[in-house]
Amino acid sequence: MRFLYTSLIAVSVCILQYIDNPAFFHRAFAAISTKGSDTMQQKEVRIEGLKVLPRSEIERVLPYDKSVLWWHINGTDIQSRVEESPWIDEAALESCPGGALRHWGCFVLSVQERTPKFIGLVDNERWIIGSDGAFIMPSGGPLFGLSPEAGAQLVVVEGLASRSSSPDLVRSQLAIAAGSISLLERTVGRSARSLRFEEKGDFSVMFEGLPFPVIFAGASDAPVPLAEQGERLVGLLAKLKDRYQEVAKIDLAFARVGVVKFRTEEALPADSQAATTRQPQKRG
Repeated sequence: MRFLYTSLIAVSVCILQYIDNPAFFHRAFAAISTKGSDTMQQKEVRIEGLKVLPRSEIERVLPYDKSVLWWHINGTDIQSRVEESPWIDEAALESCPGGALRHWGCFVLSVQERTPKFIGLVDNERWIIGSDGAFIMPSGGPLFGLSPEAGAQLVVVEGLASRSSSPDLVRSQLAIAAGSISLLERTVGRSARSLRFEEKGDFSVMFEGLPFPVIFAGASDAPVPLAEQGERLVGLLAKLKDRYQEVAKIDLAFARVGVVKFRTEEALPADSQAATTRQPQKRG
């Protein structure tokens, strides 16, 4: 009963105060409404993991007009929007650390960018391609934060199949290019500048500091593993170190020997240990 009397007195006082000064109550109500609206709408978004892509490229696809509650409920949808960018491999949205009530409107968006690795000519159009084989964008477009030096390090890939008619083959070729270049650069100790797919599963590579192409057997049934072909190349380069300008090409896509073709001579077979005149046999 005492609580009821106290409540009635409090209500009566509020009514009298409102009658006496209604503007004060209107301002208080507006402030409370604004505060509530700000709590539901205002948000802080921390973007982590950007190295090449500018922050503005991510922010333009974020639904800032949606409420904080919507963000908490639809985090997967936001991640999908961000991953639609060809530069983004993965995205993850989480609340800021410290508890949901304390950081109600604070979010951390972590992104993993694709690493540009190749410039490939596909269907008469040059594309920047990631190390995972994903097509990022036409090479004539902006490279964002990619420096000219980094752009110059992209490996040119030629001889790719049509992306429109053979997309699976293109993906397979890019996977072969990525794995082969990584292995050969480690084995040979030189950076690859370009790779061209030839016939019968072979591919040729231009290495930094070598004025001639090197042909490798890249088919899965090649008689000599690619790592061994790379080691054979190292041995041949040691023998040819004073004659690089005379070499037209080195062909390692043979079962037992590598073939060095000089610019002014016929093709000469040679293995990684010593020159040989036996007839080379290409793998079947």
